[in-house]
Amino acid sequence: MQINLVNQFVYGAVMMNFLIISLFFARFWLKTRDKFFAHFSASFLLLAIERCIFLFINAENEAHTWVFLIRLVAFMGIIMAVVEKNRVKKAYTPR
Repeated sequence: MQINLVNQFVYGAVMMNFLIISLFFARFWLKTRDKFFAHFSASFLLLAIERCIFLFINAENEAHTWVFLIRLVAFMGIIMAVVEKNRVKKAYTPR
């Protein structure tokens, strides 16, 4: 079996898992309307799209392609969600 076929199979499996995780977080977002879940859902959807693109291009080292920027945006979305969720909000105090 060629290594390229194995890579395509693995990229497809990882893409499917990212899509399932994205739907999982989207379901929680629909129930709670919490932006945290929306950020996670969108980020995992971006990761699935990135893996789908890798299925159709021939890249031996994925760190040297422009598609890596999609992964960077997805991880920045996850970081942004965690920081936003843990940010302390000041309580309103009347004077």
